[in-house]
Amino acid sequence: MDLQITEHRHLSSVQALVADWQALHDASGDPNPFSGPDWAVTWLEHFTDDPRSEPFVLEVRDGARLVGVAPLYRRSELRGLATIVQSIGAGGAWIGPYELPSLLAAPECGRDVARAVVGHLCAEEGAWDCSRLVLGTAAPWLEPEWLPDHSFTLLQRRTKAAAVLHLGGEVDVYTGRRNLKESLRRARNRLTREFGADGWSVRRVTGAADVPAAYDRLAALHSERAGLRDGRPVHADIFADPRVREYLRDVVRRTGERGRASVYELLIGDEVSASQLVLHTSSAGYSSTSGVSERAWPYSAVTYLLSLAVKDAQEAGHRQINLSTGPNQAKLRWTEQVETTTEFSIVAPRRRSQALHVGLETARVLASYREARNAHRV
Repeated sequence: MDLQITEHRHLSSVQALVADWQALHDASGDPNPFSGPDWAVTWLEHFTDDPRSEPFVLEVRDGARLVGVAPLYRRSELRGLATIVQSIGAGGAWIGPYELPSLLAAPECGRDVARAVVGHLCAEEGAWDCSRLVLGTAAPWLEPEWLPDHSFTLLQRRTKAAAVLHLGGEVDVYTGRRNLKESLRRARNRLTREFGADGWSVRRVTGAADVPAAYDRLAALHSERAGLRDGRPVHADIFADPRVREYLRDVVRRTGERGRASVYELLIGDEVSASQLVLHTSSAGYSSTSGVSERAWPYSAVTYLLSLAVKDAQEAGHRQINLSTGPNQAKLRWTEQVETTTEFSIVAPRRRSQALHVGLETARVLASYREARNAHRV
């Protein structure tokens, strides 16, 4: 394919691409909500006031038709010594729920788009020391043959795994999962026994005018959950940084305006005691962040809310619901299907760039170790 690539290095230029980008995301059927513009453009609006960062979004067209977008940005690291091109949402401010930023492409030309993006980056190698790419559903792998020559170095940088529940109109997602089904039944029975049949309820908030307030309630419950101890798994409070909280509020507001966000709430009496955010694409659901009060903890409240999201996804004809990255016991109760997403690094053909890459990766390994140690505390 004779593809043309346009670089967008200014926020206003990226914003002008949003309508076409969103239309491509919807038409592609990509199950990943993070490859669309809502998360990426909002991130640029919130976090590229830092002079070390600037947009580096690549628009890929086949004639007049948009066939791909590489949502990237350029950032200086190591006190300005190194320059990295990487996915929007990586590095900088840590945004936990922005889990799988990736390339977006029309399904019939994914490999062509990915190859064109790699070729363009390599042609611009003077602008960076290291480029990091996540291909997502566009292509199964970054093929070494896409590099112009062997002076570039291609590496598998890291892999993210997510538990994915595959759906279908007639599929019984609870087949072979008796314990899960029994857990949900017990949750309903205990709530009814403790509070009466009319003493608790569940609602799904989807209206554009109502989603922001539901998000605020979720954020408060999430922070409350992060403070629970006494042998319960430790969860980091992703809303502790007010910049992150405001960023996510803007994302949820925008997705809610397009009917692409739902907040499921468990009410005990009139009090919202548990909450689950679910993101939607044209073909799938994505279980995002949640929150629960200490009062609702004994009732498997978040699991129960997720069961309703699964039911709604099936009725909507979605082909899957992603239970988010980091497979654990709770997610694997639902499904044993784990899908991986690989991030690749391309190192520029300069000794200086190669040495800086080693330093950057050493720092990343240490940070990943600390993150893993914190994640597995109880």
